[in-house]
Amino acid sequence: MNTLFPANTSNKKGVREMKYLFLSLATVGMMFFIDQLLIETKTNIESQNKLDDMIEIVEEQNLNLSKLQTTIKESREISDLQSFISKINGYHLNMQEDDKEHNRLKFDSDRQENKGITESILLVRTNQQQNRYQVIYTINMTETTNKTTPEVLEVYKEKVNSITNELFTEDAQYFSCVEAWEDGIIDIVRFIDFVKSRLKMTIIDEVKEPHFNTWTGFTPNWENKLKQNDEEINVQIAVRERIGDRTTITIGTPILIHEY
Repeated sequence: MNTLFPANTSNKKGVREMKYLFLSLATVGMMFFIDQLLIETKTNIESQNKLDDMIEIVEEQNLNLSKLQTTIKESREISDLQSFISKINGYHLNMQEDDKEHNRLKFDSDRQENKGITESILLVRTNQQQNRYQVIYTINMTETTNKTTPEVLEVYKEKVNSITNELFTEDAQYFSCVEAWEDGIIDIVRFIDFVKSRLKMTIIDEVKEPHFNTWTGFTPNWENKLKQNDEEINVQIAVRERIGDRTTITIGTPILIHEY
């Protein structure tokens, strides 16, 4: 008679428990990934959409794009400054200024960076006891042609995304602008009417000076906004005429300026 060895039920139970453990860990990991993705979507995509809108306006008006700029600001606690600096260095941003008198640290990218992109980070300690810092990241891209290639714009956006995920939280504020030019004098009224229609923009304030005009307004297409005299604003336009026989146009989101 053949003897059948009894099944080792304890081992099977252990295997099942391990499977449940692995499944739980995978689920937790997926939930964390989704949370991070939601944060990235909330903070990055809105900023990128604004920049895309600005670039499209420039291209649709046959203007010559000369500069893109994005600034990210956040006041946050940094308990381990050296670890934070190491993260900054990981993005090939090197310390250029250590101003102990004003509690400032400034980091810059290599000026010879390819594709005309430069980056900088400013750390300003605002509260000694609570390790509070103002973190300001700025990325610039200069363009010598009248169109930004998809490849160059993708590099620009990837840099913003990676910095955002590593150094900022969902509380960060984003500010973007584009600068363009046109030979001679443009039809300002026609241009502003086009922008108003394109962005569904309401003009809140207008300043006219010799050869220089600015418009501040609100567009429902962009979520972030600031308050100016009890009015909500989130878009600014500036047109300066006759700089070297050129007209320069700047379109951007308003930013609160603080000197550090």
